[in-house]
Amino acid sequence: MTPSSPYRPAAVFVLIGAVLQMFAFTVGGLSTAALTVIPCGVIYLLIAAGLNRNKRWLAWLTFFVTGIAGSIALAMSFGGTAMPGWWCLALMSANWIATLLLFAALWRPAPDTAELP
Repeated sequence: MTPSSPYRPAAVFVLIGAVLQMFAFTVGGLSTAALTVIPCGVIYLLIAAGLNRNKRWLAWLTFFVTGIAGSIALAMSFGGTAMPGWWCLALMSANWIATLLLFAALWRPAPDTAELP
């Protein structure tokens, strides 16, 4: 892990999203919707680990994934799933905050190897 990773703040919110997805069964019961987001939470854990390792290509991929996942969570908050709306809105918020933080980090140019310590 590099101490100055520009993706670390976004990785924190990806990690929050992972925890929300992995524990969705606590509020949604053993429903299909609650159980299908558990594997997504495991993938989010791997993504957060990659972001902490300063993987720019993964940051670009995560930027699009969290934006789309936040939209899906917003749609789920309107009903039709066993998970309560507030849980889906918390998941949406974590995803969209990660998207905004990744946008801010990716807006800056990639560091050259000559600039690295």
